[in-house]
Amino acid sequence: MNDYELQTDRIVQKVRDNDYKSVLLQFPEGMLDEPLNQVQKVLSDEGIQVYTAGDPSYGVCDLAIALAKRLNCDLLIHFGHSEFGFHSQVSSVQSDLIDIMIIPAYYVPPQELDYNSLIDEIRKKKWKTIGLASTIQHIKSLDKLEEKLTEYNFQIIRYKEGQILGCNVHSLQIGDEKCDGFVSIHAGYFHTHGILLNTSKPLMQFNPYSGGIKTYGEEEHTKVIRQRFTLLTKVRNIKKWGIIGSSKLGQLNQNMIGNIQSLLSERKLESLTVVAENINPQMLSNFTNIEAWVVTACPRIAIDDKIRYLKPIITFKEFLYLFHQLKWEDLLEHGFF
Repeated sequence: MNDYELQTDRIVQKVRDNDYKSVLLQFPEGMLDEPLNQVQKVLSDEGIQVYTAGDPSYGVCDLAIALAKRLNCDLLIHFGHSEFGFHSQVSSVQSDLIDIMIIPAYYVPPQELDYNSLIDEIRKKKWKTIGLASTIQHIKSLDKLEEKLTEYNFQIIRYKEGQILGCNVHSLQIGDEKCDGFVSIHAGYFHTHGILLNTSKPLMQFNPYSGGIKTYGEEEHTKVIRQRFTLLTKVRNIKKWGIIGSSKLGQLNQNMIGNIQSLLSERKLESLTVVAENINPQMLSNFTNIEAWVVTACPRIAIDDKIRYLKPIITFKEFLYLFHQLKWEDLLEHGFF
């Protein structure tokens, strides 16, 4: 069982101070077991009406505000992410629509993580300057790793906290030219894929749950970039474009949509703009006249889910490359999304 800092004392105090009667809980999929049960019990003991959002939660860009309002909840509590990159969106609805709490849910290892094998691997690579990052749950473990590496006289590049999102790895990109390699604390391949597409240096991934270490070098970088290049080659002469927009608070990019529409109009190309709350293959398959899509919502739709869709999907930056607003070197240097 994995333990997380759920800040239940702070939640209870918030509810008591404001005399809240109903709360909507929003968890990512990996926390819908014991963490949800803990918070549910604490609030139920306070006599609070508790609802849980059943749809997947992809981040603070995806706050369940509409659902909370429909249920007449006083408070929305979002777990497993931070406001990183979405401060203004959260602030814009905080006072007018509903009260919101963002709980990062830092991971608490059952015992202190052993970084000795990781350090041995770094030494084998002969890295001297290392860029550090992690997902929000493991920021405190990243603090301890930085202390350990500093003790061994490694030079560290860490932008602010060093947090990465699925759609934002800027904290690593700033060190791309200066470091010998990156070390990131996270599980799974989702964030790894984003790092490989937006950086050029080798990556060493440390899994905080298993202690496993995986290293990704030039071959892996080349593979994911080649996949994107192949896709872009296929859509270079598309005549009927679909523009995907999202009505989610942190994913509605009307300026981006307008930019795409203008570029297509200038070239006398057809376009259709489709805006939806939940973007999925079945919904898009209804638009049979569209030959390819460009997504202005979460860019990872174009990266990770591409094989699920009948028509090609590209990111906004890839679209700018196709229409000569960016060079290929820009994508390689600054990332594909």
